[in-house]
Amino acid sequence: MCSAEDNSNFFKRANYDEDYWNNYLAARPDYDQPFYQSIYDYHESHLGLTKTAHDVATGPGQVAAQLSTHFDKVIASDVNDTHLAVARQRLGSLVTLKKVDLRHCSAEGLEETTPPNSVDLITAAECFPLLDAEKTTQAFARMLRPNGTLAIWFYGRPVFAESAYARQCQPILESILDTAFAKIIKGGGPQQKAGFKRGTDRMASFFDDVEFKSDVWQHVERRKWNAEYAMPFYGPDACDFEITPSSAIGDGEKVVEKKDLTFWERQWDITGVRRFVLANLPTFDKNIEDERLMTKYQELEEAMGGEGAIRKITWPVVLVLASKK
Repeated sequence: MCSAEDNSNFFKRANYDEDYWNNYLAARPDYDQPFYQSIYDYHESHLGLTKTAHDVATGPGQVAAQLSTHFDKVIASDVNDTHLAVARQRLGSLVTLKKVDLRHCSAEGLEETTPPNSVDLITAAECFPLLDAEKTTQAFARMLRPNGTLAIWFYGRPVFAESAYARQCQPILESILDTAFAKIIKGGGPQQKAGFKRGTDRMASFFDDVEFKSDVWQHVERRKWNAEYAMPFYGPDACDFEITPSSAIGDGEKVVEKKDLTFWERQWDITGVRRFVLANLPTFDKNIEDERLMTKYQELEEAMGGEGAIRKITWPVVLVLASKK
């Protein structure tokens, strides 16, 4: 089920085809224009420039494409060459006309490949649990110009938004996720397991564990939607380690929480649920859907209202914003 290679960041060693990314983009929430505008408003309120943006762990490049509408130039980096090949294809003329510059590099290694004080906005979407937060934020601080903005965001475990169905459907969905992820987490080598431990703790912390040193960063804001729901895609039953949330929130940082069960709303039938599960296990054997898991899908479909039934889905989400001094 697992690759023989033991690595704390499985995206580094994964190979993807176009079908995977089509399913991934169909399964995930859409980052809508008001969300991006909130980042731009924060950036401009702290006198940030709009010359260069850098999207870290760009994947298929959907964030880079959006940034290109607001910044003169966009750099899109990723640790995986296959990701960059897909991004090149999807971004098309944005790459050929040099509006977007694709670069192969890990987030932690950007400090060595990017000139200091050369970037105005750095985005890191749906990747930070996989990264070494201390090394990465140090690299980002070096890259950013004064008053430049770092925007980190993450969506977590899907939530059935309709109260009439949530009580029955949510526990079944969580059992499906636990069953699927347990095969990976409990079957990996020590490096992979350490990576899952770090990432799980970070998700459980809603990124509160990520420290922003006051001599480097200012105007730190931690914005959370639907924080009453669990962020990790899986629970303790999937893990052979203890999940330990922590906080490094500094004095003067702003924390805002909002409940909004329409936030980034998607509508799924049972096929949408399966698509999401598989999209979150990209490097592993598709035969992970064994008889036990298929039985759970059947149970969930019935709880959702039967064949063809479509239910509303929302997410716990965190957006962390910080401005470089």
